[in-house]
Amino acid sequence: MPRFLLSHLRGLTTWLTFVGLVLGTALAQSPSAPSGTLRYGAAYDHGSLDPQLLSSVGDRQMANNVFEGLVRYVAGGTVIEPSLASDWVHNESGTDWTFNLVQGVQFHKDFGELTAEDVVFTIERLLDPELNSPNRSLMASVVSVTAPSKYQVRFELSEPDPAFLDKLANWFTFIVSKEAVEERGDSFGDDPVGTGPYQFGHWLPQQETVLTAFQDYWRGPPALAEVAFISIPDPTTMYNAFESGDVDIIFVTDADKLKRYANDSSIGVDSVPGLITRFFGMNTDFQPFANAQVREAVTLAVDREGMMTYLFPGISTAADSILAPGVLHVKRGVVHYELDLERARRLLAEAGYPDGFSVTFSVPNIDRFTLPAAVIQENLAQIGIAATIEVIETQTYMATLQTKGYDMFILTRTQDATPDRTLYTWFHSSEIPLNNWAKVVDPDVDMWLDRATTITDEQERDELFGLVQQRIADGNFYYFIDHENMIFAYHDYVIGFIGNPQRSFRLDNVRLEGR
Repeated sequence: MPRFLLSHLRGLTTWLTFVGLVLGTALAQSPSAPSGTLRYGAAYDHGSLDPQLLSSVGDRQMANNVFEGLVRYVAGGTVIEPSLASDWVHNESGTDWTFNLVQGVQFHKDFGELTAEDVVFTIERLLDPELNSPNRSLMASVVSVTAPSKYQVRFELSEPDPAFLDKLANWFTFIVSKEAVEERGDSFGDDPVGTGPYQFGHWLPQQETVLTAFQDYWRGPPALAEVAFISIPDPTTMYNAFESGDVDIIFVTDADKLKRYANDSSIGVDSVPGLITRFFGMNTDFQPFANAQVREAVTLAVDREGMMTYLFPGISTAADSILAPGVLHVKRGVVHYELDLERARRLLAEAGYPDGFSVTFSVPNIDRFTLPAAVIQENLAQIGIAATIEVIETQTYMATLQTKGYDMFILTRTQDATPDRTLYTWFHSSEIPLNNWAKVVDPDVDMWLDRATTITDEQERDELFGLVQQRIADGNFYYFIDHENMIFAYHDYVIGFIGNPQRSFRLDNVRLEGR
């Protein structure tokens, strides 16, 4: 059997698992009606919950409970399992895929049954240039998507896509209701309609977004009556709200708090190595950063060891790679930094900046970014670079980063089990300005990515992805700080929560007991 089929065909085991899941759902659900409100302390308010347009992790966490895709990742991992598609087949080359849909799946708010027409509409909408989805290019190999029957969908690809199933498991291919989108137009993201265990309830800007149990969910209604995403941008206020019981679960980014919660028997802590990389970037459209010597000087000035010791003990691991260690085809060891202020000053002088320069360092208003940004600012000052920190509300930050961009910025990249989506959107020149924020333009990188993402030979893919990672690391367009652990703390009355290396936030099996 071809290697491509071996790596993607889930076979009899997957099918039997899915059948068991569907047939056993009614038995697995609590006999009581959904009850209780889970309160999640969110670092920022939501932007758009339109899966084809959203871009922030917080929005994905909400959307992950409202929408579903044809396939999904198993809870807590990156193995793909069936979801809205019960099974699928593809030809030997991987250019023709047919998915059979689960029948009887209902959309929220009386928008009727999910059919192949909704799937076709969703993918065509994603590919529509007028929508300007930040992830449109990832599905560029789709020549056509058709509905041979009411419950069957066929994809024809122009070339093999070894990460095709991973893309169908991601948020940007979550299936939307054709009728709801056509009825609501641009406001769909503020009142979304999916097929997931929770439906959109209401949104109070800068306060909360509430999802409510979907009683007609095809796997059976969830245990919780409501999930409230409480917007608390200030970290001190966030931790106080958790410790006082005003919120039930939070994402932990403070090492001291983590130690405290881990030693508290009334608090559960779920920590898994994340498929994520934290970094700061240098926009090559900003004149000093167009110079490779300047970018190298910046890397020589940052005290990452001190940052890891004092800011992130137990929270993350220093990056030795661009991709997280759990990603396929990661090239370990390409990221290695040394602290050498004398050499940094010499490089700046050789580049024509003996007295340094000034730059605006734009930062989201989240402690995961403001704290390391302050350290980086102090480090750069030692070589004459005056970085003025500009703290910006997160949704505004993302919107500007994907359009006008910033001269210097800090963020994270959440990744998949395969590197295709991350490396292509991050470094291919066609992704400027949506995703290629450092404005990297390298014909070799483009060529390597075009080839690697359209072949099925894993050895050649490994070689090509390795070349991309080495070239980007050598160019110092980004400073790769660390790989965060995905750490959630929750009160002991929260039962059934499972963390995820991608920081997705599935709550279909979570319930409250004894609060």
